[in-house]
Amino acid sequence: MLLQSALNLEHIVGCYHQHLSRTRYEGLHNRDGMGFTRSICQLIWENSYHVIKSTREMKGWILFIRNLIFVILICRYVKKRSFNIHSSLRILHLSDYALPDWRIEKTAISALNRNYQVFFAGLPSHTSNSIFSKVYEINWTPRARRGFPYYWYCVKKQLKKIVREARPDIVHAHNVFSAKMVSEIDIPFVYDDHEYWPSYVRRQIESYNSSLEQSSGNNVRPKRIMQKTILSLLNYRFLKLGIKWEKQLVSSTPTLTVSESIATELRQLGSTSKVFITPNFPMKNEIKDIQPPKFHKELTSVYAGIEPKNNAKIAHRNMEGFGDIFNRHDDVGTLTMIGIEEPSYNTPSSSNPTNPRIAYKGYLPRHMMYQEMQNSSIGIVPFRKHWSHKYISPNKAYEYAHAGLVVLCTSSLVPIKNILRDYCLTFEHYDDMISQLRDSRDNMEKIYEKRIGVYQFAKENLLWENFEQNIFDAYRAA
Repeated sequence: MLLQSALNLEHIVGCYHQHLSRTRYEGLHNRDGMGFTRSICQLIWENSYHVIKSTREMKGWILFIRNLIFVILICRYVKKRSFNIHSSLRILHLSDYALPDWRIEKTAISALNRNYQVFFAGLPSHTSNSIFSKVYEINWTPRARRGFPYYWYCVKKQLKKIVREARPDIVHAHNVFSAKMVSEIDIPFVYDDHEYWPSYVRRQIESYNSSLEQSSGNNVRPKRIMQKTILSLLNYRFLKLGIKWEKQLVSSTPTLTVSESIATELRQLGSTSKVFITPNFPMKNEIKDIQPPKFHKELTSVYAGIEPKNNAKIAHRNMEGFGDIFNRHDDVGTLTMIGIEEPSYNTPSSSNPTNPRIAYKGYLPRHMMYQEMQNSSIGIVPFRKHWSHKYISPNKAYEYAHAGLVVLCTSSLVPIKNILRDYCLTFEHYDDMISQLRDSRDNMEKIYEKRIGVYQFAKENLLWENFEQNIFDAYRAA
C-alpha cells in the first residue's frame, strides 16, 4: 500500500510541476494557485498516514521522502518567485535607451491598469516619470552593445543587481541588446522588437557610411583609409552579431513587434508561432477629446516629426527638398511643421523674408499636437522611397488618422498602406506628391468625406487597447 501511495504522490508532483509551468502567471488571474498548493499539502498528509501504517515497505518510504522533499523545494521556489495570488505581477521593463519612450510607457500603463507593478531599467533620464514604481539606471555603452566581453559583463553585473532588488516575475526586454542580456539570466522574459533588427542595422550602417563619405570628401590619407577600414569591419561584425542574436531570441522567446510585415519575417526567421503584434497606435485617453473634423475651404497639410541631430542624413527618413515644394509652388496649399523649429534664415531679421506658406510650431504637448493637426486636411509622411520602408510603421500616420486627416505617404511604406487602405494616398516621388496635393486642393469635398471616414475608422480600429491583450498572452507564453 505504501508503494502505491508513494507512486500516487509522484504523480501528484508531476501534475504540480505541469501546473506551475502552465499557471505561472494565470494563477494571478484565476486565483487557483493557492488552492492547488493546499491540495498538494492535503495529499501529502494523506500519504503520510499510509506511510505510518506501512512502515515495513522500505522502498515506499524512500519514494515518499524523495517526493516530499521535492514538493517542499517547489513550494519554497514559488514563495521566492512571488507567484502568489495576493501579490501583483512584478514586471521589469529593460531597455538600452532612456525614457521617455512612448511604446514602453504605453505597455507599462496597460499593466498598471491590471494592478501590476512596473519597473524600468535603462540609460539615465533627465525627465520625471510617474508611471514606474522605480526607475533604475544601467550604464549601457557602445562597446557593450557590440558584445565586447568585458563591457558586456559590466552591464550584466548591473542588471543582476537590479533583478535582485526589484524581484520581477518577468522581464519585458525592449530591443535586441536588452533581450540578449536578460537571456543569460535565469528569469522569464519576453522580447519586444521595436525595429526589425537586420533592417535596422543595415539602415544605421548605410546612414553612417553616407555621413562618413560626406565628411571625408577626397581625403585619401593612409590614416583616414585605415580608420574607414576598421569601422567597416566593426560594422560588419555588429550586423552579423545582431542577426545571430535576433534569430536565437525569436526562436526561443515569445516576441512582440509593431507590424504584420515584421511579424511575418520573424516567424520565418525563428520558425515559431510565438510572435505577437502590438502596433504603435494611440491610447484611448490620448484621443478621447478629439472632435470630428471640420470642413476646410483651403488646403493645408501638416508634417509632425523631429529634426535629425547634428544635421545627420538618415537614409530611410530622407525628406530633402520637401519644404521647397511649398516654397516654389503656390497651388499646393500651405504646410504646418510640428516638432521643427523655424530655421534662422526664415526670421524677419534675415536677408530672406519669412515664408508665409510654411508655419513652424516647434515642440507641442500631445494634446496640443492633435489640436494643431485638426487645422489641416492632409497629414504627410514625406520620406523618399527606401528599401527598408517595408519594415517601418511611423506613429505619425496613425496620429494623423485620429485627428481626421487623409494620410499622404510614399508607396514604399507598406505597413501604413495595409492598415489605412483607402484613407491613404501614396506617391512615388516628389513630383507625384505635388500632383496629389493639387488634386486634393481641387477636390476638398472629396477630401472631407475621406477625413470623416478615417476619423471613424481610427476611433474603432487604431487603438492600443485593441491589441494590448497580446502583451499578456506573450507573458503567459514565456
